[in-house]
Amino acid sequence: MAWYLLGREYAAQGKEGKAAYCFAQAGEIYEAFERQKISIEGPLPSYPSPASSKEAESSALKRKTSGKAKWLPVLVLLLLLAVPAGMDLAKGDVKDISSGPSKISDSAPAKTSNSGSVPVEAIASNGVKLYLSEGDWGRKLQQVLGLAGTGTGESVIMEAPSSADGKWQEWNRFVKPLIGVESQAEGGKSAELKYYQSQICSCQIADSTALTPVITTWMRDREQAIVLQSAVQAYQKKTGAMPEKPEQLTKPYPDNLLPGLTPEMQEIFPQVVSRLNESAKSGKPLDAKPATETKDTPQQTTKEPASPANTQPKSSADPLREPLSILIDTDKHQLALVSGNIIIRKYPVGLGAEKTPQGEFVISEKVRNPNGKSNGEFGSRGMTLSDTLYAIHGTNKPSSVGKDESHGCVRMLQADVEELYNMVPHETKVTIGKGILPPESEGSSSPSGGGPGTGAGRGKPDQSFTLPLQTKDDNPGKKYKWLD
Repeated sequence: MAWYLLGREYAAQGKEGKAAYCFAQAGEIYEAFERQKISIEGPLPSYPSPASSKEAESSALKRKTSGKAKWLPVLVLLLLLAVPAGMDLAKGDVKDISSGPSKISDSAPAKTSNSGSVPVEAIASNGVKLYLSEGDWGRKLQQVLGLAGTGTGESVIMEAPSSADGKWQEWNRFVKPLIGVESQAEGGKSAELKYYQSQICSCQIADSTALTPVITTWMRDREQAIVLQSAVQAYQKKTGAMPEKPEQLTKPYPDNLLPGLTPEMQEIFPQVVSRLNESAKSGKPLDAKPATETKDTPQQTTKEPASPANTQPKSSADPLREPLSILIDTDKHQLALVSGNIIIRKYPVGLGAEKTPQGEFVISEKVRNPNGKSNGEFGSRGMTLSDTLYAIHGTNKPSSVGKDESHGCVRMLQADVEELYNMVPHETKVTIGKGILPPESEGSSSPSGGGPGTGAGRGKPDQSFTLPLQTKDDNPGKKYKWLD
């Protein structure tokens, strides 16, 4: 009885994984109260049997969280105990899921809940559904099982590494697959778990090579969506109205919010505007974005945008929800492009020590080739900060990047400033301060300057964010006098 009572307590607290374990230990008592039979094949971890529910709860709460990775496969299996039999994954139900030697099944339906925020979903051209993990593992796994969908195919939980201080998700480093749920029969009534990282189980690791281009495309789509959303919000802030056509975001200088739009961005433009309008009317934060689709994308999503008030699992939240902003850390000589607590890009910058002002600014002007050429004093791109003489710009002194040699401006390597210029519109918030970015994580590296730049603040040149040039965004009639 103690195990059952403790399980009910954990369930009330939303700790589904611990609740499932306790229910499994309760055995016949659980089955008598819940009218659901539990059958487990395969080894489970052993914990001391509680003398009372109070004692068991105290023991459980004292257990260190450092063992989560060790018991993650068990948690996966135990979570499935709470999912009823004979129903579709799309409704949050699983009949049978197996992985290696461990297998779980149940023989009677029970009610489950998919309450709480949903993870991120994108449907790639090959039908793989991708989710970026958020929250505790119990909730993540239950959400993925509930959103796995009907028919055959795979749903994959991914993870962006946490920063060294634990406050950020470092999208710029990499996003890797963790666990896959592959439906093996039409209707999603049979599925198999796959593990893609050795640290989450002592088992055979599945090959994730085929997922790499799928994840790269997914990330690219998410980036295009947040750049477009930020530009639409900038247009609204500058004019007081929503844009009616995509072309309004790519007007000539000085109204050049973006240099151009990709075909994918033009396609989702109406959906982004509609979502922003609905969010403004409802007064609720924007928490879902439509996934860009390819010609081969299965028609499993609706093109009608989901508002925050009626978001459904098949149109789940996007990880990049908040408008883009820029953080410049004067101690670390780094510039980061962020959306909420996600670092999308990180670049080395050259500063001017105490000459570089600290505080909050906005990008008030964007110009191509501010010196009339790409290799001038200010490089190939410049972005003025709050109509001052300070700017974020390129430089013809690349060796100064990473140092305090400017007169107050923020210097960037050429390819890096060109990528940033493509991604941020006017009105982008810029915060300059000391120690505002996390320390470098173990295993990560940051360019130190002195080279041409990669133009890919998330790792590789082929991941650089580019836009077509569809407007005239230079200003040859003005001689720029930024402080350099």
